[in-house]
Amino acid sequence: MRVKLMTALLASMLTFSLGASGQSIHVVDGNTAGNDNSKQEKTIDQVQYRITYATKFVADTTKRDSTGNYLYLADEMRLDIGSTVGKFYSARKAIYDKWVDEKIARHDMDFSNPPAHPSLSWSIYRNYPTGETSFLTMAMMGSYRISEKTQVPDWSVGTDTCTLLGYRCTKAETSFKGRHWTVWFTEDIPLDFGPWKLMGLPGLILKAADSQRQYVFEAKGLEQVGGKEDITLVKDYKKYEPVTQKQLDKINRTTTADDVLKAAGITISMDNVKMEGGIEKDDFLKSMKQVSPYNPIEIVK
Repeated sequence: MRVKLMTALLASMLTFSLGASGQSIHVVDGNTAGNDNSKQEKTIDQVQYRITYATKFVADTTKRDSTGNYLYLADEMRLDIGSTVGKFYSARKAIYDKWVDEKIARHDMDFSNPPAHPSLSWSIYRNYPTGETSFLTMAMMGSYRISEKTQVPDWSVGTDTCTLLGYRCTKAETSFKGRHWTVWFTEDIPLDFGPWKLMGLPGLILKAADSQRQYVFEAKGLEQVGGKEDITLVKDYKKYEPVTQKQLDKINRTTTADDVLKAAGITISMDNVKMEGGIEKDDFLKSMKQVSPYNPIEIVK
């Protein structure tokens, strides 16, 4: 059952694994995916405000279009702000994961026609645990956690202004975690939050981009939820392997999907797998042996 499930998921997600230019394949283990204990979440706060950011980023910095511009991947990221905790995560991933969980719970192995695939799989908790920022991600079927004391960027606030979503915004800049960021924040919404780990200004950050425009976030929706939804944490949060950014970078830059399957003692038979989107089986098998492009938002040397 486990191998059949993994084979079905690998086939159904082929377009994602190849077309996303280096986003890891999300494979669900049939022995645990339907386990209630592994999927239970605990509430750590209630959502007071929700900001949705249209997001684009560059996964492969070596590829350009015919005009020399970067090739972007897109996602929709959510910033949920509670009374004490903030959570930044992919809205697409939340929808996609729910769809997969419901399929497995029904023992439905038809993974065709999925909802939009996420392009970013990580999530960030601000002030969880208290005083810390936690970065959670999955890389090649492993679950990893980077925890650090919450750091406030050293901002330089300018005089330039613009209007976003009807709010007057002011420009600010900072060099933070390996990139130089330019952001636009509004004091009309006095929340010192923003996308990713950007924070510490006297107003909500509505737009942010690094100097090379490899990561761009722009608010497209604001919602006052008023505590009607929970900010949740997966029950096995502490089982995420603690790593440093350097260690995570090494995993992503050296591990292939084929390495992971071999380490798990799993052999994927392609004999009865139907490929979709015009992809050849040989291309799929070749992609499984290649290291994916990797361009992390945080750069360490």
